[in-house]
Amino acid sequence: MAVVDYVADNPRAVGFIGVSWVGDRSDPGDTTFSGKVNVAAVECTSCLGKTYVRPFQANIAWKRYPMVRSLYYILKENYSGVGNNFANFLQYERGQLIFRKAYLWPARMMLDQRQVEMSK
Repeated sequence: MAVVDYVADNPRAVGFIGVSWVGDRSDPGDTTFSGKVNVAAVECTSCLGKTYVRPFQANIAWKRYPMVRSLYYILKENYSGVGNNFANFLQYERGQLIFRKAYLWPARMMLDQRQVEMSK
């Protein structure tokens, strides 16, 4: 990946890439960046206190990581056809899992956050 190589070769450079580009641990090309460059933590403006967070799915899901972009689809069919059926598929669990597999945060899945206490 050209951005990672450039940042690795130029110590004063900063590069921006999406987590989905480097998140696949099964692809040897995606994990080689971790030894070359550092992943920057960004200030969380919605957290209590001065906290810095990295671009993990949990931080994106709970809106702690501020540098995110949304993905939209525009449906131009006036009838229930292939496009409408695909849009319905994307809205439900199986379609949302495609986004999760691509290391993007699924927007519509209901995920719970629970407080737990552990003892020895």
